[in-house]
Amino acid sequence: MKKYIEYTLLLCCLFSFVACGNDKDPISINYVLMARVTNIQADEIYIDTPSRTIFMKFTKGGDFSNASVRLTLAKGVEMIEPTEVESIYDFTKPASVTLKYKDETIIYHFDIAIEYDAIDPTSLGWVKSTEWGNLPDYLTVYKSPATLRNKNAVAYIAVADMNQGATFDVLGEKQGLKTPTQFYNAEPVKPAIVMNGGYFSSNGTTVSLLCKDGNILAPNLQSMSRSNGTSNVAFYPTRAAFGEMENGKFEVNWIYTVSASQTYAYPVPSPNKAGTAPMQVPSATYPSGAFLWKAKNAIGGGPVLLKNGLYKNTWEAELIDAASGIGPTNNNPRSAIGITGDNQLIFFVCEGRNKTPDVPGFTLEEVAYILKDLGCLDAINLDGGGSTCMLVNGKATIQPSDGAQRSVTTAVAIK
Repeated sequence: MKKYIEYTLLLCCLFSFVACGNDKDPISINYVLMARVTNIQADEIYIDTPSRTIFMKFTKGGDFSNASVRLTLAKGVEMIEPTEVESIYDFTKPASVTLKYKDETIIYHFDIAIEYDAIDPTSLGWVKSTEWGNLPDYLTVYKSPATLRNKNAVAYIAVADMNQGATFDVLGEKQGLKTPTQFYNAEPVKPAIVMNGGYFSSNGTTVSLLCKDGNILAPNLQSMSRSNGTSNVAFYPTRAAFGEMENGKFEVNWIYTVSASQTYAYPVPSPNKAGTAPMQVPSATYPSGAFLWKAKNAIGGGPVLLKNGLYKNTWEAELIDAASGIGPTNNNPRSAIGITGDNQLIFFVCEGRNKTPDVPGFTLEEVAYILKDLGCLDAINLDGGGSTCMLVNGKATIQPSDGAQRSVTTAVAIK
């Protein structure tokens, strides 16, 4: 019930914004008056005029690759792509509609949420782990079955019910190194869970977003050098962020910080790819559908693994490629974070590199599907390899591949 109340309040706010806006301001013009799905059940639909986004929420079970949507357009607005007001859309992929009004081309993106039943990890072979001492009632730790995705596995998840008083926190500063144990010991109120966070450079400076109490202490990496096919040039990727937003909702976005006061989120990532020409610098207008991103607490990393219940794994567009050292298609220790449809926050870590004999670790694709199986709708990958570590009441869950905890710049916590 809570999620429906939140959506209703947001819808009211959006209508109020449009009603009070300047009629000459293009972002306040209602080009799309109504959207209706005609062949499967949609639980909720609303249109965010400022970001030009059509939000749709479905329950599981429909054919989301073959959704028939009928749009009601404002007077003078024409369909360009697709050409008909009632058309078929594949919502298993990024979907949009292109319109024309006078001499202006307008693009609306679809933002799709698919509700799933709550998942009990024990039904998937995960075993409740009880050797950590007293834990809050809202928190449960599970150990993986002996195999995941047909591979030998040593993995743990911490599952926190965010409806029952759990708190998500981010630890660290823009620069500086601590082991996860040092992060744990430095907190006045000891966190139940500490896990390593985003990526960082050799001098201990974070290259992943760090946002605390609504303040961005460090943005995601703004640019990096990659080959365009002939020489190394600057690329400007939109990278992943996982955060608790100002409205209290947890979500994943592709973001880019344009200025000290402006960070934008995008319905799809900028389609960069090493070996080709770089895309333009992200801005308020590129990629299309940009909207101001406002979070209370958030951590960057990448790539986005899941968004709105759909598999993404956008490592190529985020330039988390072989040159990054992340090894997206290699077996490695991994750390990841996700949120389920019933607001369960999940921290995931797994061993790799045969620290335990015959336990190789996982690819990013495999981690995405492990989290999807656990009911996550949104999830991102965090720093992995030798950085991977999760503490429960200050005690380590897995063996680090370096043989000891690596000092990292940022961490995430459940309190």
